[in-house]
Amino acid sequence: MRPTWNRLPAPVLEPDSILRFAPLAWLKLQFFCHAGHTEIGGFGISALGDPLYVEDFVTVRQQVTPLTVRFADDAVSDFFDRCVDAGLKPQRFARIWCHTHPGASVVPSSRDEETFSNSFGCCDWALMFILGRTGQTHARLAFSAGPGGALLLPTAADWAAWPEWVSAGKGRLEAQVAQWQQEYMENIHLLPALTAAPALAERLEDTAEDWWETYPYHSELDEVTYGLAETDYPLAAADRTPPF
Repeated sequence: MRPTWNRLPAPVLEPDSILRFAPLAWLKLQFFCHAGHTEIGGFGISALGDPLYVEDFVTVRQQVTPLTVRFADDAVSDFFDRCVDAGLKPQRFARIWCHTHPGASVVPSSRDEETFSNSFGCCDWALMFILGRTGQTHARLAFSAGPGGALLLPTAADWAAWPEWVSAGKGRLEAQVAQWQQEYMENIHLLPALTAAPALAERLEDTAEDWWETYPYHSELDEVTYGLAETDYPLAAADRTPPF
């Protein structure tokens, strides 16, 4: 039986138990967080020899709403294959699940807990990271060794590495942002939730930072709340207006 991570208290942390993001990884995560009014998900790529240092944040093709993220199975498989072909071990690319909340709250929803347990519960260790639009974060490391357990981690961006990156070559940040925009257009597919349910859209605007608490996820969310079926998505990139 898998451990129930959210029921375990967080123990006292060691001083060096910090989830750190490389400057570009942090900036990219912030870009995706603020590019639209939906959740966005992806994987953190860990540094060799330091599993709690995120060198990159990578998205895959996904269907998003203000409340949910759903990765396409084939996109996850393709991402894993590319990482293996590049010589990365699963511990570096398949253990840190990052996603954003389009509000201030970073409290994991019941759907977040279900996804983390079902998708990562059998891993030797895994980490769920949530970024809110006001900069708040939630990072929880879970491990399955012995009786299993979990602990909360503080989060920091490695800004000390930023000057060295900048001095390595001028104009690179502009190129990176262009790549992020392209990745957003290719991978982030917005479900027509708010246009299909204008009354719900108005209510969501009134409770922006508490969407996932006011409207908790259930298995029929897409069909009942948004009036959608599996055949209604994903939307092609050409069918939606880019945020930039």
